[in-house]
Amino acid sequence: MEPSEAMNMMRRFCVGDLIRRRVRKAPKDEAIVMNYKGSITRRLTYEELNREANRFANAIMGLGVRKGDRVAILSHNCAQYVVYMVALSKMGAWITPLNFALKGREIVPLLNHSEPVMLIVEDDLLDTVQEVENECAFIGHRIMINLSGDKPLPPGWIDFDELCSDRYPDDEPQVEINGEDVMTLMYTSGTEAMPKGVMNSHANWYSTIMSGSLDTGLSVRASVAGGWRPLGAKAVGLGAAPLFHVAGQGLIFTALTSGGKYILLYTPDPQIIMQLFEAGEVNSGAVAPTVVVNLLNLPGGEDLIRKLWGRLESALLYGSPASEALLRKILDLLPNCRFSNYYGQSELTPLGCMIFHDDLLRKTAEANKRFDGAEPIGQPHSMVEMKIVDEHDNEVPAGTVGEIVARSPSVMMGYYKDPERTAEVFRSGWLHTGDLGRMDEEHFFYFVDRKKDIIKTGAENVSSVEVEQWVAKHPKVAECTAVGLRHERWGEAVTVFVVSSPGAVIEEKEIIAYCREGLAGYKVPKRVIILAEIPKNPSGKILKKDLRAQYRDLYLE
Repeated sequence: MEPSEAMNMMRRFCVGDLIRRRVRKAPKDEAIVMNYKGSITRRLTYEELNREANRFANAIMGLGVRKGDRVAILSHNCAQYVVYMVALSKMGAWITPLNFALKGREIVPLLNHSEPVMLIVEDDLLDTVQEVENECAFIGHRIMINLSGDKPLPPGWIDFDELCSDRYPDDEPQVEINGEDVMTLMYTSGTEAMPKGVMNSHANWYSTIMSGSLDTGLSVRASVAGGWRPLGAKAVGLGAAPLFHVAGQGLIFTALTSGGKYILLYTPDPQIIMQLFEAGEVNSGAVAPTVVVNLLNLPGGEDLIRKLWGRLESALLYGSPASEALLRKILDLLPNCRFSNYYGQSELTPLGCMIFHDDLLRKTAEANKRFDGAEPIGQPHSMVEMKIVDEHDNEVPAGTVGEIVARSPSVMMGYYKDPERTAEVFRSGWLHTGDLGRMDEEHFFYFVDRKKDIIKTGAENVSSVEVEQWVAKHPKVAECTAVGLRHERWGEAVTVFVVSSPGAVIEEKEIIAYCREGLAGYKVPKRVIILAEIPKNPSGKILKKDLRAQYRDLYLE
């Protein structure tokens, strides 16, 4: 080994090394339990995960994959996906996940942009890729993950599990890796525009993993007699978030670093999730307020919530803001669970703010009184500095609406092949998030809206979040979202899309009348559209751009 390589191996900034170190502490502890369509199909200990990752890394290096090469993957969650992530983090190729919901024509631009030397595809998604395979002839190696076992290996393709077999050495890859080397190339969800390729380095991910462990280890704890204890290696998490998403990767890397067990779901099937919660092994998970509302509307709903989530010791609220009344109900029903709320984005790998159990109710009430129901998102993580600025990047006084900007070791390297857009979001030495927020005197932050989601109606700006918060309180509303649609008189018209609670019948005039009771006249929606479901991407984000496109002529006809 060359002296420079030996020095690097001794002190390198490599996320893959975190898994190797965990193996030394507890090699036989379960790391990944794979739930494939309701059945447990694989169990990997830390020792087994590390060994398979090393074999896969050595195998693809033997095929010519090198540090800095992109290796793309198109797959639902599976154990092989985790092996791939750990392997690439050890040998320096870029983890390049693609959204499994994309059609072939949508995948091609991303492959052309990232130029991977290898593409890994789950068997169920093979047809999607083969439709456009001729347009991606530059990809040197194609690998199939054979989950179902029903699809034969296409000519020229390689079986993923074969590359993890004992045909290949399980020695640790000897590759020089530094903190500023890119680890992941992740494409944004594209809820507003074409996806951007976010480059996150090993140092970015180190900062995120360490900050997440520090902050949540101190504050998200399990209830015991006389106090609270850190969950740590006793955590059993439920991996429903898709691994192509930055949050999914952040959650699993943090879980594996702390030594917890991760029950990985192929897809977030509600029935399977409920069964797993009811079984009682999962003690750390995520709870969507809209799901709570739906359950409360069922006969015996409160007892059902206690039955499903009664053994949770820590939980993250996600998906939509919870009203003060709903929050009180959740905390009352689940007194032994410590709740938190989270804000972050891909460009922050995905650090940001967290608001913890003891502040949730207090700050939600304060948001209602002072800030028009803006969502409290808490204080910045230990590794993050944040402030609110105006359009000239000057910091604004407490309570004033402006753009949220951040500094952190977790700030991305930039957008791949897009120096102009990178320079724009990095101006003045801060990451500009594109989110509008407020900060109070205690340095707690509140999310107001995406800058692009602010509805400009007449001479007024309306926060879609504020409208959504109010409509969501209606007892017949299970889910809602608000957008601005083109209007000849108003410029944009406030338009609300609503899904009714189970068994409820909603009329448009009913919601409009309700809005008049609690919102200023210019914030009241011009129309309310009742839908069976609101379009979302696989990460659960509402696709407002799809609604804008579908209903763009609503007021112009």
